[in-house]
Amino acid sequence: MGQLRFQTPLRCLDCETRFIGRTFVWEDLFFARCPVCQRMDLNAWTGKTFTDPPFWVALKVTMGARKWRCEYCRLNFASFRKRKEVFTFKRWRRFGTPAEEPVRVTGESRPPQPDDD
Repeated sequence: MGQLRFQTPLRCLDCETRFIGRTFVWEDLFFARCPVCQRMDLNAWTGKTFTDPPFWVALKVTMGARKWRCEYCRLNFASFRKRKEVFTFKRWRRFGTPAEEPVRVTGESRPPQPDDD
């Protein structure tokens, strides 16, 4: 049986360039992800700034999990996996904001409105 590749045509939200990319990367299974937005560039958090975590997060931390924070969705969570990339605000300002804006479709015909003549 051949190797599973999980490849699909994609489009960059910043420059609108089309490319073929992998949608599932086997190596990324070893790294922590934000449970909400699935990003892997994470910060660490301490108990000083977040003193009352949910029960499951506190339980994981007492069992030895690492404490991670996603700055994009502002979520503190715990994971036994290491982080892949350290979050920086410089990268966030440069790359994070434009890709999160809604996609504008051009050349789309709109349905006729009742006031149109």
